[in-house]
Amino acid sequence: MSWSLADDVTFGTCCGFCGQERQRVTYEVERDAQSLWICQRCVGRYDLGGAIDGVRLNPQAIRAQLHGLTARLKQQTCRDVISQCLGATDDPTILEVALHFDRNLQLSPSYAASLFSVMMTLPKPIDRRIFEIQTRSKAHQSEFGELDHASRSLVWLALTPQQQRRLTGLGFAPRMRARIAANRSSNGQISVTI
Repeated sequence: MSWSLADDVTFGTCCGFCGQERQRVTYEVERDAQSLWICQRCVGRYDLGGAIDGVRLNPQAIRAQLHGLTARLKQQTCRDVISQCLGATDDPTILEVALHFDRNLQLSPSYAASLFSVMMTLPKPIDRRIFEIQTRSKAHQSEFGELDHASRSLVWLALTPQQQRRLTGLGFAPRMRARIAANRSSNGQISVTI
């Protein structure tokens, strides 16, 4: 079976079925002799056909194959980014980051901050959300809380909304600049929302 998967580290890909933007992983499928790249949601929503060595697979078997391939692709992408960072700095912490990732397939908050600061120096942009950050344990939550403001801000953008809510509840959210929105009403008055 021939699978084509793409991992966009900038989250800049659009799904060819549903049109959803900001996709990381997409899958190439053929439909009516047309090749399209579709998102993970569409892969799960539609029954895809396929075969391995001439043996036709049912949709569940295809999804299991894609799930395994997707997990391996994401891990390899993260390893490639860490390798780029190793080549971009002499900081021994990045080697520790590589070892930690190989053992855990996630990053602790302090290792994430170290890696993200080096990632910002790479020539091509990489979205920090490609890495999963450990925040479940009290030790990792405390580790995040002990980071300086700049490091917390670096890691914050890689966290899921659930992680952000949990850390905000603990008082560990970095101070963000207030967004100010000004709206002009029909009678000419301006209301400001902070």
